[in-house]
Amino acid sequence: RGSVGVKYHWQTANVKVSGVDDMVLLSKISEDAITENLRKRYNDDYIFTYIGPVLISVNPFKQLPYFTDREVELYQGAAQYENPPHIYALADNMFRNMMIDAENQCVIIR
Repeated sequence: RGSVGVKYHWQTANVKVSGVDDMVLLSKISEDAITENLRKRYNDDYIFTYIGPVLISVNPFKQLPYFTDREVELYQGAAQYENPPHIYALADNMFRNMMIDAENQCVIIR
């Protein structure tokens, strides 16, 4: 990986910022701050948000282009925080932990 000229989302000047990708970065962590951040992101079609190692996904109740071959390629083998929050980042990280480090994995979906 690491092709010349590749820019990550946090290096690109024209990326729209809506709330924070990881809520541990909120200036004040409270129920209201978390709810407001998720609302902002949801309204701008950012359905995935981290809070530390936990991924929160808000059902958009509509089709969004989050599950294409481009996303598979973007997240495969990438570090978790190299790209915007996504279920593929979580899955790839778990797969590597399971295969390389021989660690058991558990996912809770609620």
